[in-house]
Amino acid sequence: MKRWLSVALILSLTLALTSCSSRDKTIANVGGSKITLGDFQDAYKPPMIPGDSAAVLAGKQELLDRMVEQKLMVNEAVARGMDKDLKLAQDLEELRKNILLQELYKDEILKRAQPSDSDVKKFYDRLGKEAKASHILVKTEEEAKEIAQALKGGGDFAQLAGSKSVDRGSAQRGGDLGWFGWGKMVEEFQSAAFSMKPGQTSKPVKTAFGFHIIRLDSMREVPLQPFEEMKDRIKQQLSSTRPRELANKYITKLREGANIKIKGDIIQALAAKQTPGMPALPQASPEEIKKTVITYNGGSWTVQNLYDNVNRYMRGVLDLNQADHLKEQLEGLIVSDLLLARAKSKGIEQNPKVKAQLSRTRDNMLAETYYREDVSGKVMLSPDQVKKYYQDNKKEFYQPAKALVHIIAVPEKAQAQEIYGLLAKGTDFSMLARDRSVDPSKASGGALRWVESNDAELPELSRMAFGLALNQPSRPFAYRNNFAVIKVTEKTPAKQRSFEESQREIEFKLRQSQEEVILGDLLASLKSKYPVKIDQALLAKAEASPAVEEK
Repeated sequence: MKRWLSVALILSLTLALTSCSSRDKTIANVGGSKITLGDFQDAYKPPMIPGDSAAVLAGKQELLDRMVEQKLMVNEAVARGMDKDLKLAQDLEELRKNILLQELYKDEILKRAQPSDSDVKKFYDRLGKEAKASHILVKTEEEAKEIAQALKGGGDFAQLAGSKSVDRGSAQRGGDLGWFGWGKMVEEFQSAAFSMKPGQTSKPVKTAFGFHIIRLDSMREVPLQPFEEMKDRIKQQLSSTRPRELANKYITKLREGANIKIKGDIIQALAAKQTPGMPALPQASPEEIKKTVITYNGGSWTVQNLYDNVNRYMRGVLDLNQADHLKEQLEGLIVSDLLLARAKSKGIEQNPKVKAQLSRTRDNMLAETYYREDVSGKVMLSPDQVKKYYQDNKKEFYQPAKALVHIIAVPEKAQAQEIYGLLAKGTDFSMLARDRSVDPSKASGGALRWVESNDAELPELSRMAFGLALNQPSRPFAYRNNFAVIKVTEKTPAKQRSFEESQREIEFKLRQSQEEVILGDLLASLKSKYPVKIDQALLAKAEASPAVEEK
């Protein structure tokens, strides 16, 4: 793997920043560009198994070296104007929007989604009843109102469901949804259904799926387990479903308060150019493309903005003649702008944590662009080089014989002998492995792994495995402080892989080798251009960022 890429991945994580002023201290200066102690702390992960102080310091130095290398490439990318590249700027802008929307989601939805003890108890209290209901689902409120009026005039619910409902599964049953308890339907639907009396029909109920006309057919009591036995499951269920419910409500409220207005005359003019049944966007004239077609509180879209967003999010397909669905679709497209405006009003982009993430994202993209152009883009690899490597290193592509081994390991030899006897009588190997084995492979019915002939890690086991016929249990033998019985379910013979089979692997290896050489030479040159100064004393004292719990 390219050396700097691992750092790019590390630095791309959203990590908590503390307000401690020491974080602003410079741990490395790269031609005037600073790597702060905070940057390093956020990227540093202490070793899982503590080593001596020299080994720990060496690990810190290696990480800082990678960070310095990335900063060198970023400096050079900026000096060469790569940060002005239009495509990179567009990609960075998309990532910026995603970061802001993610932070808004955390702040506005996730923080409010965790259920309290009273929420759990309230949910439990609703589980004592089940409802049997039918519904008719349509896309627009106008359609729903027409159906409600038809029902008032004596229309047959089942017949209307069969002909009008877009939920084809229930439509075939006259709208029947069967029995369901609280928590099985979306919030708006279940709130309406459980608030009615049997035989009643609702007004149009809006959910994320459309507009429903609901008829409550029956209600019944159901037995419940004690609250203490169910509360953990209920909390887990609420933690899973509430973020989605809150997000739907949040977006609905945002749209309703945005005062979105669509200029019908412009839409109609464009729709007239659209081929019936062909919903690809029609060609707009230079005058039309500049016209404002949508306005909302805080912003507007021209026809060009509309086309850009339809191309980006809807693959350029929008049926402008479907007036009943068009408003919903266009409002859906506007949501991203509304959310970004909300993020801006909350000052999310000025949050130090977000600013740091945006800065890291920019550096990652610049370093990757520079690497692609001046390192991987400079690799020269000929077919003759690849063939020569294969001829000179054929041993690398020799594939030894392999056997797929299954194992049952037990502490006592007598236990292993008993298991061998049971296998000889036809007892299922995987069942015995799950019941008796102390090896971690018991979870998979004893499937251990592919073992090579003369396997250096498992010499005794490999010798035993290659002396067995397929599916023949071995006699018990000593194995890692236990006693084992094994069987082999598959074998592959040894073979010399052909050049064609090895070609891609060789190309990757040679490219990687060339990239390492090119990168090394470039970094040496960049260090002359952008002198590097490291505060070794600060590096020695640096630790990982303390975890900060988000309230």
